[in-house]
This record gives sequence, C-alpha cells and structure tokens, in this order.
Amino acid sequence: MQMTFTQLWAKRAMFNFVLLALAGVLLRYKILFPLPFVDHKHLLHAHSHFAFAGWVSLALFVSIIHVLRLTAEQQKQFNRILWAQQISSFGMLFTFPFMGYAAPSIFFSTLSILVSYWFAATAWRMIKANTQLSFEKKWLYVALLANIVSSAGTFTLAYLMANKIASQDLYFGSVYFYLHFQYNGWFLFAIFALFFSQLKQQMTAWHIRMANMFFYLLLITLIPAWFLSMLWMRLPGWMVSAGTVAAALQLAALFVFLRLLINIRFKFRLIFHPPVHLIWLIAVTAFSLKIILQGFSAIPALNQYAFGVRPIVIGFLHLVLLGFVSMFLIGNLLQNRLLFVSSRPALISLWLFVFAMLMNEIVLMTQGIAAILYLPFAYSSELLLAAALLMFTGLFFFFKSQTKKYAIPELTQIQPV
Repeated sequence: MQMTFTQLWAKRAMFNFVLLALAGVLLRYKILFPLPFVDHKHLLHAHSHFAFAGWVSLALFVSIIHVLRLTAEQQKQFNRILWAQQISSFGMLFTFPFMGYAAPSIFFSTLSILVSYWFAATAWRMIKANTQLSFEKKWLYVALLANIVSSAGTFTLAYLMANKIASQDLYFGSVYFYLHFQYNGWFLFAIFALFFSQLKQQMTAWHIRMANMFFYLLLITLIPAWFLSMLWMRLPGWMVSAGTVAAALQLAALFVFLRLLINIRFKFRLIFHPPVHLIWLIAVTAFSLKIILQGFSAIPALNQYAFGVRPIVIGFLHLVLLGFVSMFLIGNLLQNRLLFVSSRPALISLWLFVFAMLMNEIVLMTQGIAAILYLPFAYSSELLLAAALLMFTGLFFFFKSQTKKYAIPELTQIQPV
C-alpha cells in the first residue's frame, strides 16, 4: 500500500539518522587513524547540528503532525515547513565539515531556527483548535515555547563571536542555555506529550492527576535546572541554591512518573505494539538515569567530575540523545505505524542498533570512571569505533527494511528476539 504523508516523512527522518550515525563513525575513525580531508572539530559541529535538526527535531515535527490528524490542506502547510527543515539540516551537514562556523553554515543554522519558529506558530494554532487533544496540549505548548526560547542561547553566542567578546562564562553559559532548553524543554516535553497521547485512553482520574503533577514539577524546574550545568562557574549563591532545589524537585518528579508507570504497567502490552514496550523501557531507564545523574551533579564534590571529565560529559549527552530521546522516537514511530518491523532481519537490525548504543554508553562511562581513578583503559577508542560501526550497520539495514510497500499487519507482530 502507498505511504501516507507522515510515513514518508518518518522514513526521511530515519534516513537522516543513518547519515548521523555515519558521521559518528567518521568521528571515531578520525581519532584512531589519519583522515587528512576531515577536520575533526568541524565534523563534530556538523554532527551535533544535524543530530538536533535533521534527526530529533524532524522526527518530533512528524510525530506531532501525526497526532494532530490533519486534513490534506493542512498537511500541505506542514510539507513546506518539513522541506525547509530538510534544506537547513542538509545545508549544515554539508557546510560545517568543510568550513566550520562561516557565512554559509551560519546561514543554514539561522534558517533552522527560523523554521522552528514557523513550525511552532503553525502547530500552536492547530493544537489550540484540535478538540481531540486533552491534557497533553500543555505539554506541547511548553515544548514549542522551549524550542523558541533555546534560540536565545544561539543568538547570544553569535553576538559574542561577532563582537569578539572573550568571556568563557558567557560563552559556555550561552551554549548550555541552548542545550538545556533543547534537551530538557523541547525534546522532553514533546516526548511526554506523545507518550501520554498513547496512554490517555487507559488512564484513570488518578493517573491523570499524577501525570499533571509530573508536568508541573518538570515545568517549575525548567529554568532553575539550567543552573545545574553551570555549577562549575562562580555563580551567585541564589543560583546554586535554585539549581540544588531544582535537582531535588526533578527527583520528586521522577518518583511520581515511575509510580504512575508501575501502577499502569499491566496495560502496556495491550497498548504498545511489540517491540515498542521494550524500546520504551530502555528510554524510561535512560530518562531515570538522566534525572539521577543531574541530582548527583548538584553535590559539589561530584560536580567537578560531571563537567571536568570529557568521557563523562559525552556519555551523559549520548545517554540522553540516544538512550532516551532516540529510543523513544523510534518506539513512537513504530507505535504509530510510521515505521515498521516487517521481517526478522529488520528486527535483528533494530536490536543490533540497541546493543551498540548500550555498548557505546558502557564504554564511555567506564572510560570516564577510569579517568577519574587515573587508571588506563586499553582499547577504549577501538571499542567506541566498533560501537559506532555497529550502530550505523543496524540503522542502515533497519532503514532499508522500510520499503515503499509497507508490511501487512501480521508481519508487524514479530516478537522480539
């Protein structure tokens, strides 16, 4: 059968994820072997920008559009936005590796920000008019606002660079502002809007109260939690206190969320298609670790390791972006029949990616602990390259399985191996 509008764009988002994984392989290869035509720092910029715009934001755009159940005319409006997102994403992918921050790459990164404004304005109107959405509306509103607010960090950074203001605190403060409102605002609130839209039919009044409590705890910590990423600076006492309180409230939010999940867990296999419930279990585990690690970062004795040991920093970022965000997005696309596990090779490819993602995380964290203890960790770079190759291989063959003629329903019920 013919692909729908959102199925087609979900497939394009997965293609971008495959390209992102390939860039990851090149980055890991460059650490071990000579690759003269690749500038590691420039490619790293391309990798991170494409991860946010080409994969995560595009997949979230498509998922939100799918939830809205739009008419053909409304889809045409979003089709223009999605193409603009693709143009800006590929523009960054093919300019940053060769020139770093220069006029063309800055143009495409600015275009990406303007597209996010365009999407937010268009989606906001349609969310407001949608009578099928209930309490998940407020999650979507906060997500869209956080995506817009995050751009203030980017523009501040551009101002500092244009005026040659060499302030390390302002520079990193701007970077962390952008990352914080992307990770803990746009990504997180959009993900839980999509998650609860799947669960709401099975939720009682008690479940809804718990979900609302979870929402408000995350909302009130959204701004002060930004200070947690800057505790290594000389911050005023009130910022340190606000960050510490935010860390405690986030742990309370995690407790509320896990209590809700445990209470409704028996309905998961009725709601979620295989292997979505297992994929989302990994995503929930990664989210829980994220909140716990952020709580630890508020402890002064541990904070220096959280931001001073590179493998720990990279491990944490990958824990969130791959373990939580990407795993949820893949599960959500499968749950909504925008992607399919249509054969056993497709299922094996998917689990190969999951295995490699976990391998990558374990090696990074082990590397970080070894650095803290001043212990050698032989072959860590080789293991990380192997993990990158396996992630790319798994994603590539999973993407190949997403053919134009989608699988019949019986084939999508293959049990996980």
